[in-house]
Amino acid sequence: MSRLVFIVEGDTEIILVQNLIVPYFINKGFNNPIHAQTIISNRKQHKKGGVVGYDKFKNEVKRTLAQGNVIVTTFIDFFRIPTDFPSYTTDSSLVDKIENAIHTDFNNHPNFIPYIQLHELEALMFSNIAGFDLVIDDQKSLDKIKKIIDDYPNPEDINNSPATAPSKRLEKIYNYDKTGDGEMIFEMIGIDAIIEKCPRFANWLKVLEERLS
Repeated sequence: MSRLVFIVEGDTEIILVQNLIVPYFINKGFNNPIHAQTIISNRKQHKKGGVVGYDKFKNEVKRTLAQGNVIVTTFIDFFRIPTDFPSYTTDSSLVDKIENAIHTDFNNHPNFIPYIQLHELEALMFSNIAGFDLVIDDQKSLDKIKKIIDDYPNPEDINNSPATAPSKRLEKIYNYDKTGDGEMIFEMIGIDAIIEKCPRFANWLKVLEERLS
């Protein structure tokens, strides 16, 4: 039985994997060991988190694959992805091209499934207003978030510019705390709502499910 390892950017991604994705696969009948790990950006200083460049990203993936009996996937943001990634582009319609180029760089390793989230993790939070009710008391702020949800039937489309990325929108609306708020928001939304509203995310889980079968 292969392990499934998610290579992610930070703590909020780890929380989403542990609290939503792991139970999702368990409910599907999979008993594979699953865990998430952040990229080690500086081994000497024991620094982790973020995607600081393709070389460190590649080294993390290679190191994990070398452990054997493992399926490795990634969960990183398209927003501000380092420019040294293969087939780098700012055109969100070509994100598949980057994923394919990464896979090619790993000689199309059958146990490696690159995934880049459009446009960033926070996009998934806009799948449902319910989660924000837990962290925002001000009705005007909630109304602003509801308008964004109404304007974007697919939350993965939210990002007109670096200033309007999902996280930037949240920071403008209220005092957004990524890790603390993220955990509560995702717990309240639940994975079913995210799958329903976010097609790239949903397809990624489908690919992982097929690979685990």
